[in-house]
Amino acid sequence: MKALDTLIEEYRNKMFLIAREDGLNSHRTLIASQHLDELLNIKMTECKTTSKLIEKH
Repeated sequence: MKALDTLIEEYRNKMFLIAREDGLNSHRTLIASQHLDELLNIKMTECKTTSKLIEKH
């Protein structure tokens, strides 16, 4: 779980750098944002699964 958090932070920083260089509406910023969204969705799914496991015990 820690590795995923680190990866999310890295992508977030990368997206901000690209947005600063190319602008918020650039294609590269959009792609970076989509990759970040995918990672965040994975994280959210993991959190939901963990919560369900905890509730069962």
